[in-house]
Amino acid sequence: MGPMLLSCLTFQISNFQSFRFFMNDDSGNGVSSMSPALFRFGAAVFVFFMTLVGVFSVYWIWEHVLPLYGRIYRNAPVVETPYLAFCLLMVPPAVLLIIIGGSIAVWTGKKFDPPNNSFLAAFQSLMLKISVKTIIYVVPSIAVLTTIVLLARDYTPCPKLLISGSAWQLFWVNDERVCFKPTRYINDGWPCKMVGDQEYCMQVDGK
Repeated sequence: MGPMLLSCLTFQISNFQSFRFFMNDDSGNGVSSMSPALFRFGAAVFVFFMTLVGVFSVYWIWEHVLPLYGRIYRNAPVVETPYLAFCLLMVPPAVLLIIIGGSIAVWTGKKFDPPNNSFLAAFQSLMLKISVKTIIYVVPSIAVLTTIVLLARDYTPCPKLLISGSAWQLFWVNDERVCFKPTRYINDGWPCKMVGDQEYCMQVDGK
């Protein structure tokens, strides 16, 4: 559920609907008819929400994206590749901009609208460019390169290991004997299978 939820949040960030309300745009609609106190409250709530999104995205990258390269390096029997979670790489720069801009909006009671050629304007442009280029160029490149590395190290896809509700990820194995339909999972996604009256579980992290 985590990556699916964050992918939806990522989509919302990419649209920047709430972002434009508290940041600069050309319309000027909404703020003039809203009291400064209400505007500050709304901006504060938005900043808090986006901070949670940023923390959650960094957590998922640290816990579920980066470890897969350790498994590849250790030649682990099973490598879980959360392809959809790669999209979370575009979240940190966008969220950082929103948090800073939203905090300024809370402080001033006005939209975050830095003057042209100012440091904040340059920072805003840089964060947006990094976020957009990450989702357009970096994410697909990482997904393709990761797949190439897996194939080069003699890994093959194993749909049988797919956990229910996790269509956003793919399991790769370097030993066909560990490609089976598990009866359950333990620990960090270790697959288990009943053989007669005995249950066998496969340690898949390569440690």
